[in-house]
Amino acid sequence: MANIGREDETQEFKESTAEMDEAMEAICAMLNNSGKAHVFFGVRDDGTVIGQMIGKNTLKDISKSVRESIEPPVIAKIKVLDTSDGKEYISVETQGTARPYSVKGNILVRTGAENRKAPLSELKRMILSSGDNLLDTSSYNQELTFKELCTLLRDNGFDVQDDERLRKSFGLLNSDGRLNFQAQLLSDQNDIPLSVAMFRGTDRSDMTFRKDYGGRSLLTEVNQVLDFVQAQNEISVQVGPGSRKERELFDGNAFREAWINACVHNNWIGHIAPTVHIFDDRMEIISYGSIPYWLSLDDFFSGKSLPVNDALMRVFVQTRLTEHTGHGIPVITSAYGKEAFDLTNGTVTVTLRFHGLRSAASRHPEEYPLTEREMSVLDAIRSNPNAKLNDVAYMSGVSRAYVGKIVVKLKDKGLIERIGNQRTGYWKVRQA
Repeated sequence: MANIGREDETQEFKESTAEMDEAMEAICAMLNNSGKAHVFFGVRDDGTVIGQMIGKNTLKDISKSVRESIEPPVIAKIKVLDTSDGKEYISVETQGTARPYSVKGNILVRTGAENRKAPLSELKRMILSSGDNLLDTSSYNQELTFKELCTLLRDNGFDVQDDERLRKSFGLLNSDGRLNFQAQLLSDQNDIPLSVAMFRGTDRSDMTFRKDYGGRSLLTEVNQVLDFVQAQNEISVQVGPGSRKERELFDGNAFREAWINACVHNNWIGHIAPTVHIFDDRMEIISYGSIPYWLSLDDFFSGKSLPVNDALMRVFVQTRLTEHTGHGIPVITSAYGKEAFDLTNGTVTVTLRFHGLRSAASRHPEEYPLTEREMSVLDAIRSNPNAKLNDVAYMSGVSRAYVGKIVVKLKDKGLIERIGNQRTGYWKVRQA
């Protein structure tokens, strides 16, 4: 019978997936000890391969168990192996340096082939040596390009090319010289889409609209969501004796800070992206993970800046998506209070209550034709495809601030497309 060696500080054998809970404990302990874990199902303690029955859901069940049991989440590389005499067994490999890892609330460490609860001294050591998962975890795609990232960096004064210097300077390589998970997110081949969903009423029972932003650099997708949601920020006018007061549906600065924070602090390793849910009376910005457990709530609300993904935050700063000042949380609480935040069940939800209710056209954008102002802006662009937004505002008679929002809506409806950059490009108008 085939034998694959012996258990040690990075390798554990299980006879079958009936020992799933014990396998998850071993993965947790090994990650905390060495940052690597390798579990085999279908192998005795002495290394003898006895085989594992593999059904259609076996590999999915293992992946789900790793995803739901280990915190912070890690990526598992799962594959079926076979021996020369035809026995199949399963290999599960993980890696990560975001220590300490826990399994069902317990923090374990590995000594030899034994798993044990971590003493306080060991826990302190793990915290001090904790790494950045986005930097340390290899991308499963090593054929990545960074045209959009280079364009954004050049627009902000960096002299860069899609080359090795770019990869080293902006945290795109791990210690083994391989493209990492941060590179995957920032690449032109990023496959984790951001999304915006709209719902009728005040719960999630009736979705009326959904838009996904995928297949582009995370930085581009973040900006696309910013533009789309800000375009929904309707302005209501209150007219009184001798006064005229305009009020937006929601605080635009607070939304921007909440969205950027969600994207910077999200636990991307779990392959789940932040999302925006828009209801009749409010908007929710949802991200995954939580605040670092050594950061108190008082520190969190005061704006103490300890980004979960520090290297990703630096790229956001370098492309001027945000500033590394820690003022984002205070901006949100100033407008909506601490009650805007809900930190439970491994998610952070920021709720921005609307000043009134959204209009019917905003709630169901696919059901409504163009408004009069949208037609005016579209006609202005059609008559002069080279027009800047200031020119469009003058020709259409619509305020410059509102023209920007209308242009985003027209692009989302597929009626116009920007060809080239903002300075020398032009508008392409499609048939309405």
